[in-house]
Amino acid sequence: MNHEVSIVHQISFLAIQTGIILLAARFCGKAAQKFHIPPVLGELLAGIIIGPYLLGGLNPGIPGFENGFFPLPHGSSLPVSTPLYGIATLGSIILLFMSGLETDLRLLFRYSVAGTVVGLGGVFFSFGLGAGLCMVMLDVGIMDPRALFLGILSTATSVGITARILSEKKCIDSPEGTTIMAAAVIDDVLGIICLAVVMGLLGVAGSDQGTVDWARIGMISLKSVGIWLGVTIAGLLAAHRIAKFLKWFRPSASYAIMAFGMALLLAGFFEQAGLAMIVGAYVMGLSLSKTDIAFALQRTLHGVYDFLVPVFFVVMGMLVDVRVLGDGDVLKFGLLYSILAIAAKIIGCGLPACFMNFNLLGAARIGAGMIPRGEVALIIAGIGATSMMTVNNVKTPIIDPKLFGVTIIMTLLTTVIAPPLLAFLLSIKAKGVKKEIGDLSLVHTKFKMPSEFVRDFIFRALVDNLRLDGFRHSEIDREAGIINFRRESMTFTLNIIGNEFDFESNFCEVMLIKTAMYETFVELHKNLTELKTMSCPVGMEEAIINGTGKKTSQGVLNLDRIIPPGCVVTDLKAENTEEAIRELIAVLECSGRLPDAQRCTEDVLAREGIVSTCISGGIALPHARTTGVRELVAAIGISRKGCRSASNPEQITRIFVLSLCPKLGEEPYLQFVAHVAAILADEEKLDVLKNTANSAEIQQLFRHHK
Repeated sequence: MNHEVSIVHQISFLAIQTGIILLAARFCGKAAQKFHIPPVLGELLAGIIIGPYLLGGLNPGIPGFENGFFPLPHGSSLPVSTPLYGIATLGSIILLFMSGLETDLRLLFRYSVAGTVVGLGGVFFSFGLGAGLCMVMLDVGIMDPRALFLGILSTATSVGITARILSEKKCIDSPEGTTIMAAAVIDDVLGIICLAVVMGLLGVAGSDQGTVDWARIGMISLKSVGIWLGVTIAGLLAAHRIAKFLKWFRPSASYAIMAFGMALLLAGFFEQAGLAMIVGAYVMGLSLSKTDIAFALQRTLHGVYDFLVPVFFVVMGMLVDVRVLGDGDVLKFGLLYSILAIAAKIIGCGLPACFMNFNLLGAARIGAGMIPRGEVALIIAGIGATSMMTVNNVKTPIIDPKLFGVTIIMTLLTTVIAPPLLAFLLSIKAKGVKKEIGDLSLVHTKFKMPSEFVRDFIFRALVDNLRLDGFRHSEIDREAGIINFRRESMTFTLNIIGNEFDFESNFCEVMLIKTAMYETFVELHKNLTELKTMSCPVGMEEAIINGTGKKTSQGVLNLDRIIPPGCVVTDLKAENTEEAIRELIAVLECSGRLPDAQRCTEDVLAREGIVSTCISGGIALPHARTTGVRELVAAIGISRKGCRSASNPEQITRIFVLSLCPKLGEEPYLQFVAHVAAILADEEKLDVLKNTANSAEIQQLFRHHK
């Protein structure tokens, strides 16, 4: 019975820890975004703050938590509990699995040579500078295990942190992104080989006097490379068969979980074979990246990703023991080690990139992307801390507490510096390559649309037509304007540039694209013909207002935010409706609520050109969905002498309610229109609007209408 109580207590303790981590991750991630810092950095700092070395080890005064919410485990080399570290490991696996799914395989192959050269350069410089510094600081030879371990630690690359930044910046499939990912995998494999060699030096020799079995070490190295290359090639060749098998288990939620299960299996097998789990997860994602289920996997697993990945980075922050900063010698050694570790990646990875068609900006991006050591360095440091060497016939840890502190400082600084540096370099709107290397097998098929409305209509209809034909598409990112379509081995990309569709495909898909566009144009023509048989929308505004009851619910409307102070004009100077619209937009611009007043003006007047919003009773409701605003805003204007409409000079308008809504934003626009309509349907309120000269009274009327 006591054993059962103990298990329940441990599970409840883990649930509380996970809840605290999720809340801290979200809070610090959002806070970091407010200061234009990558959320991953906020999550890492959250881990440091709530970890066992700071707040997590303090007594909160709650029974059962005398040692804190995150106490240091007894007899463990890890500063967090094994179950919590296990959840974090799942986060690293899904992070690399999703990174593999997002990788453009065609670009990866195109930049595989560059990735290999960059990875080798990073390993060579990092190992040399890391081991060399240890030789100087500790006065040891190059074959000393401590020098070798610091060299290996310096070569590590935390591909998880870099992948998170590349994914957030939508650059994971760029030339720099694919080169970084390829180089990071090369780094991991070479790092594992180097680690195998060092462990071979310790284990095979048996003592500091013995001989080394280099043949066995060579076999370990060949096995690591062979497993990595062999499984990757096998996965790519069998990818479409795997996808076909998974699609038997519809819906997508079912086969997405099965795909993640396969990633876990491969990650576990890689770890059992002496390779890193994250390499196995990336290989599984990469294998499925060119299948038509890749997009469905990304969408379905996004919730799992959002849950596990922040936990992973917070736990990585918890591994950092900030107390080592109090030792002057450790601090000095750690700072020098960190500076060399950063320089080694920038020079060792950036310099070869300059000879692989990358310009200085592209080389800097690659160098910055390879800087973070993160969990990889911590894992290797943990191995060193639990591995023993013989010095003067005395067994001692290779990485003692002070040397572990040095590695923590290096890990912390490289992990903290890399995200903002890489994010800044990626935000520079410039190409990172000297010369665009076009794929001669690709063909561009272009279609020009007459307007944004037609473009959006055609796009929606095209997506529906292709989906009915069995094609799946990536997440629709209107900001980037890039959508990928796939069905089994067929694939093409749609780039939306302004009002133009630019399809990038192989020659054999061109006829399919033209046929799909033709059918979509026919559908547009059919719908327009049907629209002509409907009644004209002129007069519908009056029907809405006249049909509105005396009461309406304000719901969740924040009218103080929607109608800013000072945006009620009781005496418009305009002579006509267009001037009134421009005058109200100028008022909103002065309030600081319009990032792009010119865009707003053009969109409102374009909407007026389709059907005038002037209705009987001297009312006008000009409005538009536009990219010129970030949130729903409105302005109210009263014209004492009245404004004439361009479409009907005999019509006099005295009350204007101008509203602007973000084109792609989620705002209570329809609720606001219904609220305004309810006010204008009330004769008493209408008389107040026409006769009052007090802007505060008008704003109060809109705010408290029942």
